[in-house]
Amino acid sequence: MNDRIKNLVAEVLKTTREVEEWRSDYDPGSQEWYTLCNLADTAETLVFSLPAEMLPDAERRYVSPGEYSACDEILDALKEAGK
Repeated sequence: MNDRIKNLVAEVLKTTREVEEWRSDYDPGSQEWYTLCNLADTAETLVFSLPAEMLPDAERRYVSPGEYSACDEILDALKEAGK
């Protein structure tokens, strides 16, 4: 089941990336075109809302301890600025 989900996610991402490429080269100005672009954006957002375990291996990346530390520092700075 997990491989099936990963394959489907990969297909969705492939399609959304094709639409993104077309978007920069082609814009007929039709309502259908804007609907397709919006659908691609929404699908990509949904895909990246999934737990990392459901993403294809090619879409996952290791987050280093330094990145976590940098995020903590930013959050601490924002918290301090909000006081």
